[in-house]
Amino acid sequence: MSLIKAIGRHVQANSFAKYQLLTAALLLALCLAYPSLSLKRPVFRYLFVIDITQSMNASDYHQEGLPADRLGFVKASIRQALEKLPCGSEVGLGLFTTRNSQVLFEPLEICEHFPLISDVLEHIDWRMAWAADSHIARGLYSGLREAAARGVGTRLVFFSDGQQFPPESDTPPFDGQPGVVGGLIVGVGGNQPVPIPRLDKENRPIGFWEYVDLRDYLPPSAIPTDASSLYLTRLDESLLNQLAITSGLTYHRLETPEGLAQALQSPVLAAERVVAVDIRWMMALTALILFLMSRYASLPWDKLS
Repeated sequence: MSLIKAIGRHVQANSFAKYQLLTAALLLALCLAYPSLSLKRPVFRYLFVIDITQSMNASDYHQEGLPADRLGFVKASIRQALEKLPCGSEVGLGLFTTRNSQVLFEPLEICEHFPLISDVLEHIDWRMAWAADSHIARGLYSGLREAAARGVGTRLVFFSDGQQFPPESDTPPFDGQPGVVGGLIVGVGGNQPVPIPRLDKENRPIGFWEYVDLRDYLPPSAIPTDASSLYLTRLDESLLNQLAITSGLTYHRLETPEGLAQALQSPVLAAERVVAVDIRWMMALTALILFLMSRYASLPWDKLS
């Protein structure tokens, strides 16, 4: 009698296993349709504006596996930080040189458009600059206006070493209302002065900038006695902190990609929105569990008794 019951249990288990396998196969097939659920969650909407003036070609980062030059380090850090932002977040890119911030593209959803955003980042370099001057405050104010034009909740993230050229003695006043546009000023570079590379049109190094090369653009008081000495650059945190206070932004020094990612995920910069959340991973995990259960259920009856 016990043998008959065991056989019955085995047949029942095998039938149940078939249903589990069919359900698992159905879930995997549904994954191909990219299913999603509309959920309310904190996401971010950013306009990244990157300083592409020539001081950003200076090399003062020393982290294994990452570019040494400032601009390259910024691009690599942004790329890594984007991977940590939640889907539903949006990012646009812009460039700063001379007095203006120019938007390359409007904020795009990062998970759907990550390859495009990454490709544009990869191809940004100093040769895209439309002028050589660098008026940091005016560029920041222009970036704030561009972010405001992208709608409420768009945050500005302004990347710069703070190197002004020609040097300015006074910071122009901010004519906006501090804090209306939130975001970050990200200081790029080190505290120790380093030379600025001179690059040809093919982006090949041909030396470093010297004061003698720039004497037509600098006031006499800014030129040292030895005019052939190198023109150096360092991160001007004093200026960038002052601009952060003036504009109502938060200052963050770029030291690691992880630090940038953490700063970009600050709850203060998030907004609650209803977004489409990818649920393929949940369906695939459920399918895996059902498959494993079906394998256990279909073991020979003598191993289950």
